[in-house]
Parts: sequence; structure tokens; C-alpha cells
Amino acid sequence: SGAPYYKASRAEKYLYHEPDCQDGVPRWVLAVKMPDVKKTRDLDGDGSCDYIGQFQSQDTSHPPAAGEWTMLCDGVYEKQYLILLEGTSTTTTTLAKASTSTTTFPKVGEAGATEEFGDGYGIKTTTTTKNTKASLMLGGACPYKAALNGLTFDVVGTAADGSPIYKARGIDEYIYHDADCDGAGVVTAARWVFDNSKPSSTATKDLDGDGKCNYHARIDSSLAGTSRPP
Repeated sequence: SGAPYYKASRAEKYLYHEPDCQDGVPRWVLAVKMPDVKKTRDLDGDGSCDYIGQFQSQDTSHPPAAGEWTMLCDGVYEKQYLILLEGTSTTTTTLAKASTSTTTFPKVGEAGATEEFGDGYGIKTTTTTKNTKASLMLGGACPYKAALNGLTFDVVGTAADGSPIYKARGIDEYIYHDADCDGAGVVTAARWVFDNSKPSSTATKDLDGDGKCNYHARIDSSLAGTSRPP
């Protein structure tokens, strides 16, 4: 079907799209058997629709970022709201080195030298590092704030204390760390807050500048710097 499939990093657990397990209903499934990518139906070949979890969907491009799955819990199928997050962290290092003892590298300062390495002989080194903080998916808001469920937040900047600032895709909603939410100087607790006001990246307190501790939600936390919300 062209749909991607995923494997847990430390367990034989798989997440994939099943076009038709036996009942003709397409779905994303969490399973213990590796899917057969050559098959067009019943990818685990067990002749049944028994899985750890399943989510009915015709979308084969990717599993739902958030939604209500049917989960097998202690032998009973129950409805469970699951959130899937994704992130990327890649480090690539390339080192050019002499292939034989007969190769002579020019010393730094001589023609053909690139940069100093080790005993002063020119060897070209290239290091590329890419770190991307994972996006956050919101779930579990109270019924009054239910419209906020399913929002995806990406890192869009850094606060003065070094903590990341997150913004929801397509809407002005933010998650950030505030050391003193009203700026009064009488700090009861630093906290991560969920707010609809854009925070300042230079202020050290009351980042939304409203002089109040007014926002959707908060969680007390002294963790800042390069940390992330709990």
C-alpha cells in the first residue's frame, strides 16, 4: 500500500497500516508480529484481527498524531486516547585520512594544507550535527478547553533562561517556562505555562507582559535551561 511501518527500538512491537485484517476495515495497528510488506491484506498472516491496539483509518500516509484507539488491556478491549510524538536527532562525522604510509600530507602553512590535526599535518575534517527538538502534541484538556486537544507545538525560539518556546501550528497558542508569571518579585513557584499570548524571548519574568498569572494551564517546575515541559 506504500504505507510506512514502524518498529519499537527495544522490543518486537510494530505499528503499521492494515488494509484488511479479515473484516474489510482499514486501520492502523499495534502488533507483536512483523508485517509482510509483500501482502495486500492480513499483513501479519494470523487470519484474525487481534492486536495490541487498533485505530480505524483509510489514511495510509502516517498513523494519527492523536486519537482514541481500541486497546487490549488485561484481556479486555478498551478505548484509550494515544498521542504519538516524533523527533529527529542526527550526527554525521566525516574524516579524511591517509590510505597508505607512502602518502605525505603537507604541514599547515604549506601549499595544499587544510587545517591542523594531531602532529601538525594537514588533514581535512568535517563534522555536521543536527539536533531537532521533538514537537509536542496536546491531549487531555478539560471539556471547556477541548478544542485545544490535538494541537501540535513546535519549538520556535528560546527564552532568556535558555528554555525552549513552543508555538501551536496555525494558531497563537504557546508553551513556555516563566520564572515569575506576574513579575511582582514574590515568586511562589517557577512554572511551565500554556498561554495564548506570545512570550518575550528577552524578558526574565512575566514573559507575556500582562502583570498576571493568567493562562490556560500551568505546572510548577524549576527546570529551565535546555529542558522541556514534563
